[in-house]
Amino acid sequence: MTHPIVGTWMLQAFHTEDVATGERSEPFGAAPRGTMMFQAEGRMAALMTPGDRLAPTTEAERAVAFQTMVACAGAYRLEPPDRFVIAVDVAWFEPWIGSEQSRTYTIVGDRMEITSAPTRLPRQGADDATVIATLVWARQGSAADSSVSGSASEGS
Repeated sequence: MTHPIVGTWMLQAFHTEDVATGERSEPFGAAPRGTMMFQAEGRMAALMTPGDRLAPTTEAERAVAFQTMVACAGAYRLEPPDRFVIAVDVAWFEPWIGSEQSRTYTIVGDRMEITSAPTRLPRQGADDATVIATLVWARQGSAADSSVSGSASEGS
């Protein structure tokens, strides 16, 4: 039997809470974009960006585009009852490469909520911050998936 985490998930919401200050923010805005895939064979990949991102045209804009994304991939393992651990082998944030990133998750129907352990993340125009991230995902193509615009299945 395939584990419920296996499949393609579309990002619905993303917020962080600064561990030091308690400040809560939506670093990618109210409508972030992202895809996360878990294969039954034990590999995963994720990419997230702000929903209102424009194509960069200058070096400065390309730097901002890089700073305003999250991307990683690697082997994952499940640690019941509610945790997965990614052995990161590629990431946009060099300190993650070679590390294990642990997340707790809850799946209800076609929705999954993921919460990070306190994690150091780069912030544009500021020092890195230690945050707890909460992400809400919907199984691609399900009724819970509000990110259907721009999907590959449109017009097919």
